Amino acid sequence: MRNKAYITFLAILFVFILSGCNTEKASSEEQPKKEEQGNEQLSEEGMGWTHENPVTPTAGTWKALGFKDGSSYKVEAPPANDSAETKKELEELKKLTESRTEDDVEFIKHWQNTASPNTLWLDATEELIHKYGLMGPESSHVHAVVSGAIYTSLTAAYQAKYEYLRPRPTDLDPSIQLPEGMMVPPHPSYPSGHTATAWSAAYMLSYFFPNEKAQLEETAEKVALSREQMGIHFKSDNDAAKSLAQAVTKDIIESLKDDNAPTQYTEVKNTGSSHGAGH
Repeated sequence: MRNKAYITFLAILFVFILSGCNTEKASSEEQPKKEEQGNEQLSEEGMGWTHENPVTPTAGTWKALGFKDGSSYKVEAPPANDSAETKKELEELKKLTESRTEDDVEFIKHWQNTASPNTLWLDATEELIHKYGLMGPESSHVHAVVSGAIYTSLTAAYQAKYEYLRPRPTDLDPSIQLPEGMMVPPHPSYPSGHTATAWSAAYMLSYFFPNEKAQLEETAEKVALSREQMGIHFKSDNDAAKSLAQAVTKDIIESLKDDNAPTQYTEVKNTGSSHGAGH
């Protein structure tokens, strides 16, 4: 009788243990399903945050930016030092330098006495970002594209500078006088780096902010002219630089069509300093 009771106890214990194992197995199989359902819910609905006007909700889908090497762009050789074209340019340049006004000199110094012309154009970029109320991803996108255009155009310009090694106007005609305190830059004349920078920035910013096109291009024209008025660049230096900037920015604009990011802003939304806050 005692053996029978013992056997019965063992049978009951075995059933209990087996039942527990099955329960644990079912629970372990059910857990991934719950986690899977939870993840699915998170991907579709997140954790519940909503807003009537969310800022750049699609920024995570924007593609990486890509720029060609500066060496991809070429300009034709400048006129020879002893050519009739260079002689004519020197004559016109000398007239420009001899007729400089105080306002001209002030403008020349503004664009020359800076770490680089990039600095002033990036300041202009930030002003437009502020004016149109662009937020984090949008503002950084504009800055990245404008900087990329300037970089590509400048590397293309410097590739040409050291390929052609064109002398400065003052090398061919030492009688050309620079404004007081100004010095001739220590790199070749053709094409103009300031002008390549100016037109690259103006073209790209005009693309992003089409309502500002006239003002931006007017500034680029003035910057280019100021390099001649200063006495350090031929007109053909500026023409080649503008041509480079056109080619570079045309390629960049074409590449932006498929990067999913916004490209043009026409509504002024000056938001004070708040566009940079709260990121």
